Amino acid sequence: MRRLIFALSIILICTATTPGQRPRFINIEGPDLKSRIDTATQQARGQQSPFWTAHAFDVRPGVAVDADLRDFNGSTDVISDTSISIGTSRGYTVETRNLAVFLLHDQTSGSVSRIEVYNLDRVREYAGYPVYWLGRAANEESLNLLAGLVGSAQPGKIAEHAVMAIGLHDDRRVAGMLKGYVHSSSDDKVRGAAVFWLGQIGGEQAFLSDLLRSDRETVSIRKKAAYAIGVSKDASALSTLEAAYATVTPRELKRTIIFAISINDSKDAAVDFLIKVATGDSDVELKKQAIFWLGQRAGERSLKVLGDTAGSEADTEVQKQAVFAISRRPKDEAVPLLIKIAKTHPKAEVRKQAMFWLGRTGDPRAIDFFREVLKN
Repeated sequence: MRRLIFALSIILICTATTPGQRPRFINIEGPDLKSRIDTATQQARGQQSPFWTAHAFDVRPGVAVDADLRDFNGSTDVISDTSISIGTSRGYTVETRNLAVFLLHDQTSGSVSRIEVYNLDRVREYAGYPVYWLGRAANEESLNLLAGLVGSAQPGKIAEHAVMAIGLHDDRRVAGMLKGYVHSSSDDKVRGAAVFWLGQIGGEQAFLSDLLRSDRETVSIRKKAAYAIGVSKDASALSTLEAAYATVTPRELKRTIIFAISINDSKDAAVDFLIKVATGDSDVELKKQAIFWLGQRAGERSLKVLGDTAGSEADTEVQKQAVFAISRRPKDEAVPLLIKIAKTHPKAEVRKQAMFWLGRTGDPRAIDFFREVLKN
């Protein structure tokens, strides 16, 4: 599931590119964005293929869209079929500032059939279609254009993609627009996209918490609210999720809250919560979920809890989950503990699980252990 972030075709693929290069665009002049789009449509009429119009906008800080991630070491948040990375690379923030909204138009009617947000510092072919460059748009006219597409009755994912593009704008009006879509849209994908971006822009914990706790909401939207809270940078995010975990009832939703807490930036507090669920929750499936994500957290505390759980009097399935989580740790941590479990655990099923994961490591210490077993 991790990580991360919606089908604007914001594709995070490491490819060799030269920043600043791009095919020749057709420059369009005009007093405002609408008139420039009209001019481009008139010029393109009669062409043999669809055409793009593209305009730059004020980009929200801290997001990396269509980035060159060869040195990327941060997190990637994934929603639907688009990836947006948010993180750091070698100590600096990974972000892309030179973005543009691309609209693909039908060559006859001029209607929009596709929305993309592309990084202009990356080279691409734009599907071989001509690009009419509209320059930089003022936030208001860019947001109005996208809002019109959200409200349109056009088929496909246009409305959802338009919400994503709105969320990328650095503008105080964005939060209100997104909350409006959550309240009024009948499309769950549009609502989910809006919920995600409310987590990214910050300051909307109360709104997201209300969604998460509301029994009137679909589980899908409540899960997206939990995730949005988890990836947000708000200081109250973890406490909000912990409080919700204690009150919501659907297991599926609780599982998402566990995941959202596991990816929150408050690492020590997240581990505390995961340990609490892993060792004390009465629901075996939720214990297993907490153990899994505890295994993704580095640190001696996490490893000790996993080892204690694997060797405790816990349910066999919980112990096997702990063994699996141990196997996901670095070899120098995992192999000695797996060998110990394989040698000494009282349950044959758990010993077998430890031996299975030892065999997958290919580590010389595991090979020596198997040689010893075969001799005996």
